[in-house]
Amino acid sequence: MIKKIFLVLVLMLFFTAPSFAQNGTSDKNAEAVILTDPIVIPADYREEGMASWYGEKFQGKLTASGEPYDMEKMTAAHNYLPLGVKVTVTNLSNKKKVTVIINDRGPFVPDRIIDLSRVAAQELGFIDSGKAKVLIEPYRPEPDPLPAVVPAAAKAQKNIYGAFYIQAGAYKVKANADRLIERLSKAGFNNTRIVRVVTDSAQIFKVQLGMYKTLANARKAHMSLGKGFPGTFVLADVIQD
Repeated sequence: MIKKIFLVLVLMLFFTAPSFAQNGTSDKNAEAVILTDPIVIPADYREEGMASWYGEKFQGKLTASGEPYDMEKMTAAHNYLPLGVKVTVTNLSNKKKVTVIINDRGPFVPDRIIDLSRVAAQELGFIDSGKAKVLIEPYRPEPDPLPAVVPAAAKAQKNIYGAFYIQAGAYKVKANADRLIERLSKAGFNNTRIVRVVTDSAQIFKVQLGMYKTLANARKAHMSLGKGFPGTFVLADVIQD
């Protein structure tokens, strides 16, 4: 019974509520969910890689969480961690640390794992360089003076559930996206989709593989792509009304 409750909780954390579809299916029947339970991630979660930051160009624009981006708040963008979760980010070159809330998706480049707000990057000391090697860990508050009961949902889990995709490419011309899908099909990857994103100045056609209902399955499929498809990365789906 506890396991079932945990699975429902984690599903609610990732999206506005995608269904637990099998790999290769869609989530068109998603329903809105109001989150009331604490947001948690596995206690043994660790991720090491390059961080970058974003500032004035994005100031005031809506994030994936629905709130406007504020470069003076301790926030960050991550591709699959639950929106609203707190994490501790350590700059491995100077050991400085910050606590940020994940409220957006990104960065959408293969060599970076997190995009920090301007003030968070300033605290970590890499405003001028633009990027730094960091360690991301679950946020751990100072322990209470009295022992507290740990909720069942906060216990360490070995997997993260949700709706995950592999982004294989992004193009301004749809014909280029179609050609990539054809290449992927010949390589045995038939669970593709094209996501059309319209900006103020252009439209972008993103080629993605999925869906995968666990992060582990998405990473396994990502590894199987091989060197023939460089620049790919795993991301969590974001449903917006």
